[in-house]
Amino acid sequence: MNIERIFQNYNPKPIGMEKEYSVIILIAKINGKDHIIFEKRGRKISQPGEVSLPGGKVEVGETPLLAAKREASEELGINIKRINVVGEMDYLYDLNHSIIWVFIGEVENFNIDNFKSNKEVEYLFTYPIDYFLKNKPKVYSSSLKNNFEKDFPFELIPNGKNYRFSEVNNDIFFYENTKPLIWGLTAKIISKFIEICEGEINE
Repeated sequence: MNIERIFQNYNPKPIGMEKEYSVIILIAKINGKDHIIFEKRGRKISQPGEVSLPGGKVEVGETPLLAAKREASEELGINIKRINVVGEMDYLYDLNHSIIWVFIGEVENFNIDNFKSNKEVEYLFTYPIDYFLKNKPKVYSSSLKNNFEKDFPFELIPNGKNYRFSEVNNDIFFYENTKPLIWGLTAKIISKFIEICEGEINE
């Protein structure tokens, strides 16, 4: 077995990862202020009626960056060439064994009135970045406890059923005064984006 050959061109990824998704924080200048574009998801797709950022699944042979631009173009009905990606921020690895890549982009001459609803997106809305700088999210925590199958082999591990298994603590973010409500992973991503921006502003 040639270990060196096997791992020379191996592309590492989180163990257990099953799917990849990309989203983009897309910024448009509206009335002289930088606004983030949000989507109200369609009623006939996954997570119907939820608020999300433009994005979707990374297809086979596609880079996360291209997926973010393609999905934004399709969902917003704009030419992909109008989307200028300016950076990338921390990614998420969620409890469903999915990795979510997060990009930052800009779109020029954006007019929300030109948007036409489609299967994936019911409507678009925006919030100025200033709003999130002034209004912090509320964070609620939940604990996900282990639920073992009946035939789990406790007898094979030290201390058996008394073994101290780790429990997963999950922070759930809410911007409670936004309409519609911005919460969950979308709120967590925006909160991290603002944290990064604040670090730059305060330097």
